[in-house]
Amino acid sequence: MKKVIALALAGAMIFSTPVMAKEVGAPVVGYDEAAPAEVVDSWYWVDENGKIVEHAFDTYTKDPTSVLPSQMVNGAIVKDKTISEYAGNAVTDIWAMDEVQALAIGQGAVLDGVEASGLTFELLKPDLKRVYAAKELAQGKGALLNVVNVHTHAGYSTAKVTFYAPGVKAGQAITVYQRVTDDEWTACPTVVADDEITVDITANGHLAFIEAK
Repeated sequence: MKKVIALALAGAMIFSTPVMAKEVGAPVVGYDEAAPAEVVDSWYWVDENGKIVEHAFDTYTKDPTSVLPSQMVNGAIVKDKTISEYAGNAVTDIWAMDEVQALAIGQGAVLDGVEASGLTFELLKPDLKRVYAAKELAQGKGALLNVVNVHTHAGYSTAKVTFYAPGVKAGQAITVYQRVTDDEWTACPTVVADDEITVDITANGHLAFIEAK
């Protein structure tokens, strides 16, 4: 019997432990098409009163091409993600990094001072060369927590984007750096709250999350 678990999080997904996904120059995830997978947990969005609003997603005994819609599986493969990352608009694992702070983006951002509640920035895996560049950037600054690539089709000069970052605590000395050119990263205005990191960025592209030590 599968368990039914409710989510009560502000615009964020819960993360499961992923299998290594494909990235530029990295191994390719194997999506097993043999025996059918079984549903382990069902996740639901709930309101502040605990009432179920809608179904979020299911987790399975494996990445199930035989159970999940082909659109979901194909989308995950195209984006170089595991299914849990793809379903949650998240990056939880990166080849060439042993420890990664899980990040996700829900709906909503502030573009040029105007709330865009229905807009979602797509959270993509980083190019491998950007991971190595971010590692060099972090030397002497602190610990590299994650490197991601953010994108939206909406135009903006400045965007305030909030990342769900499970386990992060208010007051942690985390700064987000935006890649400007191949050799240049610039520090972005960054606010850290419990389980959230809010960043002001000026363009789509790669971001490096570094915690000062």
